[in-house]
Amino acid sequence: MDVSGTGCLLLHGYAGRPFEMSFLAAALRAAGYVVETPVLPGHEGDPEAFARSRFEDWLGGAEKALDALEARCRRVVAVGFSMGGTLALALAQRHTVAGVATVAAPVFLCRLRPYFSPDPLLFASGMLRFLRPRLSASAPRAGSRDIAPWQGYEGTHFTWPLHSFKVAAARVRRGLPLVTAPVLVLHGARDRAVHPDNAWEILSRVSSPRRELHLLTVRETLTSGHLLVTHKETRALVSALVLDFARSLDGTGGS
Repeated sequence: MDVSGTGCLLLHGYAGRPFEMSFLAAALRAAGYVVETPVLPGHEGDPEAFARSRFEDWLGGAEKALDALEARCRRVVAVGFSMGGTLALALAQRHTVAGVATVAAPVFLCRLRPYFSPDPLLFASGMLRFLRPRLSASAPRAGSRDIAPWQGYEGTHFTWPLHSFKVAAARVRRGLPLVTAPVLVLHGARDRAVHPDNAWEILSRVSSPRRELHLLTVRETLTSGHLLVTHKETRALVSALVLDFARSLDGTGGS
């Protein structure tokens, strides 16, 4: 199977690392795809750099990686987890991509009607960024990292980048009609960090002739159900669905 002309750009989530995409990256590389998993600006491991970073910086890093991959491949599929999915949708609004796959991606972080917020302080992020640039965050529940491994900034909410993400997600949501590339949307049916309604928002607002949605379930209740890309119950299925999507775009199989 010759798929050397297709590149897959894998974008990690907010405050995370490319590690989040490692299982998916391995599956795509094994199938012959050219894969890039860039570290987004501010996510290199320096909390001070992250505190200074904003959505525009992350998008600029994603665009730089897209340009580099486009120089190597005839077509590129943009794939993102959580904030990385928001970035993938933003790329598709500004650039020509072969397809977009989002995993647990938000186009809103909180809302009043119907009410949803993983943390009520999200509603006050605009004010808090001036008063409290950093807030203590609760530690993950014991055992949750064994079920859904993760690497990134923990223990602190950085309110400036968080507010930037919240505002930008709403902007990406308004721009969804500009997305015309095929879209694959994966989301946890009981995601407590990014509401599943985000999946329906994406699916219903894009202008893509081809739209595909899969709601994934997990049996355990210890985690938030958000880390689908590394979760023991879902990571193989996520990889299989994204691989099938990529193959369908380059004519080597899939639906």
